[in-house]
Amino acid sequence: MTTNLTRDEAQSRTQVLDVSTYTVDIDVSNAETGAPTYLSRTVVEFNARADCRTFIDLIADSVTFAQINGETLDPAEVFDGARVEFPVRTGKNSLTIEAQAYYSTSGEGLHRFTDPADGKVYLYTQYEPTDARRVFANFDQPDLKAEFIFNVTAPEHFQVLSNRPETSQGPSQETSQETVDTDSAAVTHHFAPTLRQSSYITCITAGPYEGATDEWTDPSTGEVVALGAWTRASLVDHLDASDIFSITKAGLDFFSAEFDYPYPWGKYDQIFVPEYNLGAMENPGLVTFTDGLIFRDKVTDANYESRANVILHEMAHMWFGDLVTMKWWDDLWLKESFADYMGGLALAEATRFTDGWVTFALRRKAWAYTQDLYPTTHPIVADIPDVEAAKLNFDGITYAKGASVLKQLVAFVGREAFFAGSRLYFKRFDYRNTELADFLECLAEAAPDRDIATWASAWLGTSGVSELSLELTTASGSGAGSAKASTSANGSRNVSGASSSARRSGRESITGARITQADSARGAELLRPHTLEIATLGRSGRKLVPIDTFAFDFSTESAEVEQLAGRTLGDITLVNYADHDYARVRLDPASTEAAIKSVSRIADPLSRALVWSALDSAVRDGLLPVQRYLTAYARSLGKESHAGIMAGLSQTALTCLDQWVSKRNFETAISGLLGAALDALATARSGSDAQLHLANLVLALTSRTARCFEASAAITMGRSFASQILAVPVGEEIERLTPSAPAEQRTTPTGGSHTEAGDAAGSEPDAPDHAASLPFKGLLNDHALRWNALTALVCLGWADQTDIARENQSDPSSSGRLHAETASAAMPLPIVKIRAWEVINEAAALSNDVLSAIIAGFVAPTSMPLIENYVDEYFSRLAGFWADNSIEIARRLVLGLYPRWSVDEEATVEKTDAWLAAHSDAPAALRRLLIERRDDLARAIYLKSTQNSRH
Repeated sequence: MTTNLTRDEAQSRTQVLDVSTYTVDIDVSNAETGAPTYLSRTVVEFNARADCRTFIDLIADSVTFAQINGETLDPAEVFDGARVEFPVRTGKNSLTIEAQAYYSTSGEGLHRFTDPADGKVYLYTQYEPTDARRVFANFDQPDLKAEFIFNVTAPEHFQVLSNRPETSQGPSQETSQETVDTDSAAVTHHFAPTLRQSSYITCITAGPYEGATDEWTDPSTGEVVALGAWTRASLVDHLDASDIFSITKAGLDFFSAEFDYPYPWGKYDQIFVPEYNLGAMENPGLVTFTDGLIFRDKVTDANYESRANVILHEMAHMWFGDLVTMKWWDDLWLKESFADYMGGLALAEATRFTDGWVTFALRRKAWAYTQDLYPTTHPIVADIPDVEAAKLNFDGITYAKGASVLKQLVAFVGREAFFAGSRLYFKRFDYRNTELADFLECLAEAAPDRDIATWASAWLGTSGVSELSLELTTASGSGAGSAKASTSANGSRNVSGASSSARRSGRESITGARITQADSARGAELLRPHTLEIATLGRSGRKLVPIDTFAFDFSTESAEVEQLAGRTLGDITLVNYADHDYARVRLDPASTEAAIKSVSRIADPLSRALVWSALDSAVRDGLLPVQRYLTAYARSLGKESHAGIMAGLSQTALTCLDQWVSKRNFETAISGLLGAALDALATARSGSDAQLHLANLVLALTSRTARCFEASAAITMGRSFASQILAVPVGEEIERLTPSAPAEQRTTPTGGSHTEAGDAAGSEPDAPDHAASLPFKGLLNDHALRWNALTALVCLGWADQTDIARENQSDPSSSGRLHAETASAAMPLPIVKIRAWEVINEAAALSNDVLSAIIAGFVAPTSMPLIENYVDEYFSRLAGFWADNSIEIARRLVLGLYPRWSVDEEATVEKTDAWLAAHSDAPAALRRLLIERRDDLARAIYLKSTQNSRH
């Protein structure tokens, strides 16, 4: 049996078949009984261009009936567990397949979930890239589009939805062979035929979902579109349908106008489902989202912005991906890159999140840059030989780099030409499939004065990221210099070149400037055309603001920036101001120094995010010491007000602590950060995003103090904060934190002395002294804070299973269950780790999210290396992880358990290399995951070695 459909096999079917209609009957009337399978019946009508043998995709327990053109086939002969083979004749054909399909717990196919909050059962489907075959027999490739008619039999109290509106329902005439007596009768729901679409975007949901409805009227056509927002009963009180509908209507207004193509799919339901593997999926007429986007506890505005962005991303797919679809997964970017860019554009231009590009610049692009530096990087238009490769191609290149490059394309051709090309694309190829050349042809027609082919070759057909640096000179030499780097043997980069000196903003003029581009993978061999802006930032009062900005185009290895000559030298010179380009920017040394000291003073949040992004790139490459980055981050705490920037910075700071700070510097670094975070929390505005973010940051840092052998005053205070949260009931205010240690033992309220924090992550020298206590006005306790606090204390050995059970009893939700699984596996006891490993190795018996929750606890920080013995176990089980599980479960095992937590990182790299050498024939998708984790660990080893060499 092979489940790995290849591109060649798909193309062979495309050459022979033209599919017209599927009629699919699904019987889930036994969903609440625990039965492992359900009845699936498919009748597919298609034309064949020649007599031949072919196959239809189906992953199921068994086939009970198969018939082609009236001829009954023997299931034992034609079904191998993943495919049904059969003969076809030239002209019209009709195939019937009846099977027992599996209910899923991996989020692939038809997922079944029992809500621990109330025992109710929910179903939903998730198919991309090729899991429709887990639910019904179909030719599961994107270019064999068809109309789909779904009939779903379910318990009568179930709400059943699909891509199209329900046309009728009635008592079931037949029920699954697995059905047992239930309290309610079964009802069959009949749905209208879909428009012509691919199999992977068909969808069914069933269960006691609840929600709200609304309407949107297309301003250009007057068509009324029914809207729905749904979730499970235990979350419906937190649904916030008004906000969801507001974003939805704004997006529909924006896209239908900009694309000059009315929303084509009829209704627009959005349903938030549990244990979802993705953020969302663009099924036309029934978009599915993770119900993590339903906010039960208080969250920052960054979460609301992220939800709005996801809603708009999926909406863009209604045109890019659903209306016009790629022929094969090589051109996945034709939908994902476009949806990522269009979602960001609509977010900034059509919603209240007018600075939505800020988060994109700092967080989304960071994902792209990281992915582009791996040995496994690939062009945006990738070579995808099979569906396993396609599964892993939903990555930072296809999404975030593709979207970033589209921003550059818009800058290159102009916005009006870009949208004109898109409108032509929709009209020319609606309900059909395309390749890269088709879109480029439309764009070339809209922008005849631009060399689209050359641009596409440089940007879409190559891998790696351009690195841009700027060298400035002045009459006195003050402020001149550029960040020059050399590449070491392991790919990391080392600083050399000009030293920085203090800027004398407003007094000196620039006499010369040269910009240089190099490629991350090829030095200066690969040159791309860049359309960007350059700005100099200078002081206006206490803020840094643009004092000069201008557009600049270049495509050579280096170029003189004549526009800078004679301009005033600012504090920071920022290449790629306004973020039109996709490039890692190297700040010159003087700009770097100014950024470390004053980045929080930059008034414009987008410029601030871009400067932080440059510092992030520098620290990852060894150009900026980790301790200096953490110093800058510590200074920003309490000063940064943009929720998206706060979230992005904390993510990088925690990566520094978890992976890049050497063992000898760890306790100093975490004490300094904890102290700065506690000081900032004490002065944060009541009820603000910053206050909530800082509270959770303190808890995240506190859990990591399990690795500390000495308890500084800051560490003691952080642990006391976690303990106090558990002493305050949900819904009540956490008013004041009194340190466990006597006040006289604390040199500062942040732990240790400010000197102790030092450059590792020091506090501001004028930090307020709250030695006696720390007040927290307006910080309301909720389940999320309590679980984060409890998990931190569990890692420390300060809480046990009794505490976990008590907390889970007060929060019996699915979220509470997952937190309890993580906390239980995080207990620093050898027997706990043994049992967790045993459970993990029976992954098939777990749901996707429960597995991840246990893995998170298993690898949680502890004071002793309790899981060191599992390094060899991991490598011995790797092949089995992949062979014995679906690709989604296997991916979670391979990534989640990779032993970057080992105390001997060099040995882990050696064992990874040995495994890869001994398993050259392992699936390419598995090798890719391992190579990327190995690269992360090699980077960590290098960055730690640079710290040791400085002592």
